[in-house]
Amino acid sequence: NSVHGSANAAQMLAEAAAAEAAVAAAVASRSNSQGGSTEQSEATDRVMSSPSRDESPTLTLNNRHHPGSSPPTPDVRLYHRAVVAPMEPPLRGLVRQLSIDQLDNEGRRVSIYDKGTPEGKTPMFQRTISMPGVHKRVIHELLRPRQWKPNHEDRRFMLGADEIVELCDNAEKLFKQEKSVLELRAPIKIFGDLHGQFGDLMRLFEEYGAPNTAGDITYIDYLFLGDYVDRGSHSLETMCLLLALKIEHPRSVHLIRGNHEAADINALFGFRLECLERLGDEDGIWVWKRINALFNWLPLAALIEGKILCMHGGIGRCINRIDQISELERPITMEDGGPVLMDLLWSDPTTNDGVQGVQPSPRGPGLVTFGPDRVKDFCKTNNLQMIVRAHECVMDGFERFAQGHLITLFSATNYCGTAGNAGAILVLGRDLVMVPKLIHPVPPTTPHTPDSSGGGIEEDANHGADTWMTQVNEERPPTPPRGRPHTPGSSLEYF
Repeated sequence: NSVHGSANAAQMLAEAAAAEAAVAAAVASRSNSQGGSTEQSEATDRVMSSPSRDESPTLTLNNRHHPGSSPPTPDVRLYHRAVVAPMEPPLRGLVRQLSIDQLDNEGRRVSIYDKGTPEGKTPMFQRTISMPGVHKRVIHELLRPRQWKPNHEDRRFMLGADEIVELCDNAEKLFKQEKSVLELRAPIKIFGDLHGQFGDLMRLFEEYGAPNTAGDITYIDYLFLGDYVDRGSHSLETMCLLLALKIEHPRSVHLIRGNHEAADINALFGFRLECLERLGDEDGIWVWKRINALFNWLPLAALIEGKILCMHGGIGRCINRIDQISELERPITMEDGGPVLMDLLWSDPTTNDGVQGVQPSPRGPGLVTFGPDRVKDFCKTNNLQMIVRAHECVMDGFERFAQGHLITLFSATNYCGTAGNAGAILVLGRDLVMVPKLIHPVPPTTPHTPDSSGGGIEEDANHGADTWMTQVNEERPPTPPRGRPHTPGSSLEYF
């Protein structure tokens, strides 16, 4: 008989394991008696500070192990699908998912009998039930960072009105279960304004990882800071894909509200027109109203590791505590939200660190900018280290303010086809080090090839741009990039 198959071998292994356990117990006892438990406690704290992928995003952030108590056992599970890369050169870069039950050899040493698990423990292998629905089709058709390009010959949207409403219904159920201020854990990717520039979203996914199991969704969260629609010509693709990803990965994909997620704004800046043009008048109005009803349920801010507050706009003149945001009850409209919601979605930092206090905003009457002193006071009051916000186009995709205590983030490149700005995301690691990752505008002469690294996607999207969207941007000029003077006719007062 082979060594592995003999009874003697099994007995030897059992004796060896018992001896090893005895030695480990003796070492632990000696270490404790010599007061050497500090290292073990620190190691336990490090383990406990790592987030569980199945942890609800709204759980308290202060769940830490206390010295002297028994450390809880972390739930570790094996994902039920494997990601497989093909060997054939023409298929390089394409991957597929395969149930681990279909692998020939992987599970042959695992007992097929279910002996149960201790009470309160999670099994080492747990199959995730993925609900069927229209979101599956949306992800299959749209989450193609290397292959997606716009169809200029046929602008009709891929989904019908009934399917979009079903998508909204399923996503809205999830938003209703979440708090107004999400409580999230690192690692996490943070995205700024997208404004219907779906090609830029695909480029960011291609360059820095996509939210699927072939990408990085199993070990990093995604947070989007609002302004998904308007200005760009693919707001429907952008919004529907993000909702589909929320349904597919409800604990890993997070959306908060921007100022363009409001009917009175996106009726003026392109989203309503896009719905009418691509879905027809009757269905377009129905879908536009349904999506705006969903916008009223979106969370309003996100707190990461209790140290970084993310919102769309800023703290304005009247937000002094995070509780003021948490106390806003949803569904909520801009009228119902009052000054707090207006500041949260519309306010900006002052032009530079030298301008203190609260100043009138060039965006329009009733809106304000806030100085570095407001940022530092807010962080001190709420025990924060940083604020991350979106809302303003910045030339490098991200920009520091208040000596680095606030970062503005913008993910759409060459905003409205005129700004020439880069787009960026922020990647926050477990060690809370934040890394900016940029994409630059595609030169208009760049040819598009299916094998290019996303270089032609946005060029294709802007080629022969929709006349109605061009007209919207000409009649209602965008707010200029941060630090540049406002042009006449670009403020809310103009409208």
